Amino acid sequence: MRLSVIIGFIFGFGIILSVIFFKQDPSLYLNWPALAITFGGTLSAVVIYFSPQALMNAGKSIIAIFKDKQYSEIKLVDTILDISKQSRKTSFKNLIENESIKEIPFLAKGLNLVADGEDITHIDEVLSRDSRSMTEKNIVAERVFRIAGSFAPMFGMMGTVIGLIAMLHRVKDPAAIPAAMGLALVTTLYGLILAALVFKPLSGKIRDKNNTDTRIRDIIIAGIISIKKEENSHKIKEKLLGYLH
Repeated sequence: MRLSVIIGFIFGFGIILSVIFFKQDPSLYLNWPALAITFGGTLSAVVIYFSPQALMNAGKSIIAIFKDKQYSEIKLVDTILDISKQSRKTSFKNLIENESIKEIPFLAKGLNLVADGEDITHIDEVLSRDSRSMTEKNIVAERVFRIAGSFAPMFGMMGTVIGLIAMLHRVKDPAAIPAAMGLALVTTLYGLILAALVFKPLSGKIRDKNNTDTRIRDIIIAGIISIKKEENSHKIKEKLLGYLH
């Protein structure tokens, strides 16, 4: 998941920059005030729109995209089946010490609840509640970037209008208007790039990761409940494979 984001950014910005550097004068597209209006305005609007907690969720979600390890759902099913088989030979406390389980905190928490002797209803309630909380936080984070993607073109257009007003008051030679207008339109370009290549794609990536992570937690919950019920491995496998797309 992290690799696809990095490749996407490199490929997207690479195409835009290659067109600018090989076909045009790069200085025509560099305007720091325009960037300040577009990025600064978008950031300010998002800060006003969302609560501090929502902004923190957004930051954590972006970090998670680059930091979190993406688990294979098939491998996760195999891990749960292996736990089911081993639980008949050893204690859950010993199983939790396994490195492959420690790598998945949500699975380790579920096994801890089983090891503590909690009943099925309590285990289901705790894990389902935690899963819903994680999902809801990521939904808010996705919305932050989606809204930012809506604001960016607006501030780009605003910067263009500001530039055009200033240009029309300063330009005395009508022949110079097209060149000055090109400079004013740079702000719109910045807004479009931020929306189309940064905020909207990140919003989609967070949503995609959230859907995958939620499904993984659903698999873990179903697996933990089945292990607690001491169901046979074949039945557990059939149940868990039903979550895979």
